Amino acid sequence: MAIDDVLAQTTVAQVTCRVADGIAWITLNRPERLNAMTPEMDAMLRSAVRRADSDADCVAICITGAGKGFCSGADLGARAANSEPLPYESQPRTLEAFRFGYLPAARKPVIAAINGAAIGVGFVLAAFCDVRIASGSARIGLTYSRVGLVAEYGIAWWLPRMIGAGASRDLLLSGRVVDSNEAYMLGLVDQRVDDAEFEDHVATYMRTLVERCSPQSMATIKAQLTAAAEETLLGAFAASHDALDRARNGTDFAEGRAAFAEKRLPRFERLSGS
Repeated sequence: MAIDDVLAQTTVAQVTCRVADGIAWITLNRPERLNAMTPEMDAMLRSAVRRADSDADCVAICITGAGKGFCSGADLGARAANSEPLPYESQPRTLEAFRFGYLPAARKPVIAAINGAAIGVGFVLAAFCDVRIASGSARIGLTYSRVGLVAEYGIAWWLPRMIGAGASRDLLLSGRVVDSNEAYMLGLVDQRVDDAEFEDHVATYMRTLVERCSPQSMATIKAQLTAAAEETLLGAFAASHDALDRARNGTDFAEGRAAFAEKRLPRFERLSGS
């Protein structure tokens, strides 16, 4: 059964997506379970991000949760509604085959708007987004040790690169849950906003990406950041030198300079569909 068929047969879609004014708003939609992850939700989320990434009307992508939670972890009692194989590999050899590889691989920036609990795989999902914005009521935890599990999906490799080795060992070994203030101080999230201002702040941030940033520049920067994890400094320098030459000769740079001189918003070309 195809992913779109699963979506069509679900009474209430576990993932919703709408594209408006250049922004794809993707919402995990099981609020009664604090958006605990099911196999169907997992597949639908991957499909929604990929569709948004190939949509010429979309410039940036925001993932959030319905209700009071972002994603409270895996729904351990859930079973797949169909026998389709998982859309990722347990031992991936490429980024594309990794469970959350579609997030860094997307050409467009993916923002996690963490509006509540992000626990276990819920935070792993957020960690592989490009930017994390947390509400005041957000709670983050990697609680594997407290339920007899271990770090999953490469988070033991990724987390130290986000927040350092010591803090990563603390969180992974203790399984403790931190509030949004500590999450911000540790670097688990990039921005922390009080609940009352959260939705407006996220919307403003997303509009800034759409209105002020070159889609081609953001796509190239994302590719540079992903490649840098396996490059030497000199290798990254050489690649950036070539990319910078292309950018300087591109139409977006000319438009960016003109917009700056004329004190107006730039009119960058959007990425074509793929």
